[in-house]
Amino acid sequence: MLNLIPKTNQAAPVRIASAPSNIAGQIFYTTDYGIFKDLLGNRDIDVNHVKNLIKQMRQEYLFDPIQVNEKMEVIDGQHRLAACKELGLPVHYFIVKGAGLQQTQKQNALSKKWSMIDVLDSFCKRGFENYLQVRRFMSDTSFTLNHSISILNLTDSGGDVNLNFRNGNFQIKNINKSRIIAKDLIKLREIVNIKDNIIFKAFFYLLVNSKDFDTNIFIQKMEYQSQKFKKQRDRALQIENIEEIYNYRNQNKVNLRIIK
Repeated sequence: MLNLIPKTNQAAPVRIASAPSNIAGQIFYTTDYGIFKDLLGNRDIDVNHVKNLIKQMRQEYLFDPIQVNEKMEVIDGQHRLAACKELGLPVHYFIVKGAGLQQTQKQNALSKKWSMIDVLDSFCKRGFENYLQVRRFMSDTSFTLNHSISILNLTDSGGDVNLNFRNGNFQIKNINKSRIIAKDLIKLREIVNIKDNIIFKAFFYLLVNSKDFDTNIFIQKMEYQSQKFKKQRDRALQIENIEEIYNYRNQNKVNLRIIK
């Protein structure tokens, strides 16, 4: 028979009918799942994670209390709550007054780190316009999130750009210029693997910084020189490779490695 209830030798938690106030250091439990609320901006439920928890709980129920705030919003443990609800098991919880989304993100950083997509979804749920534009841009262009961040911020993603994105401070610098660059990258996507990060970074760098690079000219040269296009180990070498193709049969050679 499966062990689906707390063992009798464990300290019995205090059971209450509704959320208490001015109480610390106590664990409560309930099967009234309706008292718990979703925290606005929290990650979506990972169905596969819930299924794994259900499987584990069916083998042995070792209660791990979830965290809620005084509003009964789930700070940590939304997947455990979903699994308990599916199995009809009591949910054990304790209350952390004043906790919110920032604490949720910190809790998850200790276990399953928030991905950039999780961050995007969180800020979109809370109506951050720049993040909503990122989501629309991804839908319209089929670029990855990291590449979309680069195009819309006109800067290589990573470092401070990603940190600002995670902190809610992401800004779209010049949407019109970003759209022009996106159109050129979509053209290039037809002939080279723009999804590759090094190839993307090389073309993106040229489109943002070089006045000598013309996407249409490069596409024309590729009709005769496509066999010379090779994936390189870094952006600088990739730009050299692009420059070689770009200068095919040019009397006046263009130096794409030097940004004027």
